Amino acid sequence: MAEIPELSKEETQKIASEMFVGILVGTGAYIRQKLGPEAEDELGTMAAEGCAMNLNALGIDTPLKYALHYATMSKNLHGSDVEVEGDSGSAVLDTKTCATLKAAMEFKEKGMPISREEYCNGCIDGYHKKVAANIGMNLDATFTEDGCRMTITK
Repeated sequence: MAEIPELSKEETQKIASEMFVGILVGTGAYIRQKLGPEAEDELGTMAAEGCAMNLNALGIDTPLKYALHYATMSKNLHGSDVEVEGDSGSAVLDTKTCATLKAAMEFKEKGMPISREEYCNGCIDGYHKKVAANIGMNLDATFTEDGCRMTITK
């Protein structure tokens, strides 16, 4: 029987980020080309509704809980450098270095047709704003050199 190697945390996070971006960007490009941008937006809306149901089931009902949930996922699953501050009425999720953005830009260098603007807008407008709205919150973001700063309010 062949031995299966153990991966380091960093190797695992890099692979998870590459898989996430590859599936997300590839699916989006296919839908945009075959069905049009409206269909891609509809898919994002449906995905956001499903994620919102999950967040409700997890008791994510304040801006701080929302920010902590996504910071935990970004840090542990992908290896992003994130910070959170705030309270039950307002919170800031500051992604200093976004690991999935880094993966997307590495794919771009290899020929994947994606720009930073498309990737980040898809993340914020196509996903996070929709998820937040589905659980009664507002979300705004400003883009930084290597990530973004999301402000979540109730």
